[in-house]
Amino acid sequence: MIVLGFYKYVDIADVEVLADKLREFCRPESFKGTILLSNEGVNASISANRDDIDSFRSFITAYDYFSDLFFKEEETYGEHPFKKMKIKIKKEIVRFEQDVDLANRGRHITAEEFVQLYDNDGNLKEDVILIDTRNDYEYEVGHFKGATHFNLQTFREFADKLDLESLKNKKVVMYCTGGIRCEKASAYVKEQGIENVSQLNQGIIQFGKEFEKSVWQGKCFVFDKRMVSPMNSEGEPISTCYICGTESDFQRNCKYELCNRFYVSCSRCEEKLNKCCSKDCMEKIMHPTKAAS
Repeated sequence: MIVLGFYKYVDIADVEVLADKLREFCRPESFKGTILLSNEGVNASISANRDDIDSFRSFITAYDYFSDLFFKEEETYGEHPFKKMKIKIKKEIVRFEQDVDLANRGRHITAEEFVQLYDNDGNLKEDVILIDTRNDYEYEVGHFKGATHFNLQTFREFADKLDLESLKNKKVVMYCTGGIRCEKASAYVKEQGIENVSQLNQGIIQFGKEFEKSVWQGKCFVFDKRMVSPMNSEGEPISTCYICGTESDFQRNCKYELCNRFYVSCSRCEEKLNKCCSKDCMEKIMHPTKAAS
């Protein structure tokens, strides 16, 4: 099974028509995943077998505004990593809730340029501020050495938690899983008067393909059934079980749907709490009438 990811910020006038065409092409028996569309572009992660993925790539790039799409592929084994096929029309393809000029986004730097941000001892150079724009649970299981993060619950918090004073006279570099958040985040930072801003081209996933042994620590969080993806053969856990503190990098959602928290769990606590993040959530599943009262 192949997982295909891609995004592009581009004006799309006929979003509804495009959505219908995609629904027609992406048969639910063959494709799984999510495609988000808006007037500002597309953001997608889907899975299918090799033949169907190749056919999809030919289909989508036949549109003039998608002819130069950059695709990221990962091979998985067994069943689809996604539950079903969803095609949605949204106001934003990644929710930021800040008006930014994407023409003024940060410069894209290559993986080769990115590793040059570190000295020979593997430490970030003093003039560099490296910002992880992902959420806290993503950072927890893996990140680049020396990265600054803001304990985000959602990307919408980025602007409020940004410390602009600390960025002055620094080389500001951003990264995220696939690159899409950094397009908006870097444009926002530049609009606040910070000039030297760049972003890792195509994000963590693409970086891992080019540098297996690198300045990355841990594993990479992914939004499918796998939850985490190894970046290299040495991807040792850097996180601990939220419940008992045992070393682990196994991410899951709390089984109690009203909670649905992302958290790291060891196998022992997962079994003990019936795939819940706490005894309280487990009790609410076991005694639903009590939880509702």
